[in-house]
Amino acid sequence: MEIRRLPIGQGIAWFRQAANLGASNPRAVFGAALLLIATLYAVMFVAMLPMIARLQHQEIGSIQSLLKWMVPFFLVVMWLTPVLIGGLMHVIRESESGRPARARDVYIAFRAGKAWRLASLGLVQIGFGILGGMLVTVLAGQNYWHDYMAAMQAAMSGSVPVMPEPQHPGLLLLTQLVFNYFSYAIMLLSIPLILFSGLSFGQAISASFRASLRNFFPYLFAGILFVLAMIVAVLMIMLAMVVAQVVGSFLHPAVGTALTLVLFFVFAAMVLVVLVGSAYLAWRDTFEAAVQAVGPADQLQA
Repeated sequence: MEIRRLPIGQGIAWFRQAANLGASNPRAVFGAALLLIATLYAVMFVAMLPMIARLQHQEIGSIQSLLKWMVPFFLVVMWLTPVLIGGLMHVIRESESGRPARARDVYIAFRAGKAWRLASLGLVQIGFGILGGMLVTVLAGQNYWHDYMAAMQAAMSGSVPVMPEPQHPGLLLLTQLVFNYFSYAIMLLSIPLILFSGLSFGQAISASFRASLRNFFPYLFAGILFVLAMIVAVLMIMLAMVVAQVVGSFLHPAVGTALTLVLFFVFAAMVLVVLVGSAYLAWRDTFEAAVQAVGPADQLQA
């Protein structure tokens, strides 16, 4: 598969185009984003029920016990997220192409028989997480995680936590930035490579890794743009939520809370559309052969 070398400034074009992706079919695109959020929240709630029950009976007394009960919750989220992101990408792709799309197409991977391959990308993220923890241990010091867990335990007990200081903070920060870049780039590119280009799991991982090397600076620049825009957007939405809470509370406290929740979910949906849309555009512009192989939704086969 051909991998295009892209200009550094391509990230600006992706960001600008992604901001307008929902204009052609906002009901489908933003509806799919809201369905994605609702599905994850519902699954997370069900996965956390055993932990909530034990917390109510005060059966979880340490951070280690809490983490043990959070493992199933973490695994479910890691497996389900790439499947739903792929569905949102499908809705964005169909809407951009002028083809019919519905919000419930966010579950297209299940119908297309590709949910398991996409869910397997969650295993890659788990592997990255384990490797990242090992790197932190090497760079921050052997006692860093022990001191960190002790600080979390102190916070749970109501004490003021004393956060540990890593031994090499600058090197640790740089390593984490590079590590996170490859982690997210590989996942976000592998999703459309599996769902649209028809690659196997291994082929998608290999192609996305090579693309993330070949276009390191364009992808990194796009990521920096997204983070900076997110910082500004979060500050603005926080201000808007405070205003909504105050104004709504004049009528009734429940009204203020409802307005705040509406703003939060609308903002989350917009962020998802921009993030997933940018990843879709990056795949489209990077893999020329994949673009030529793309067909209508009814050609999406396992």
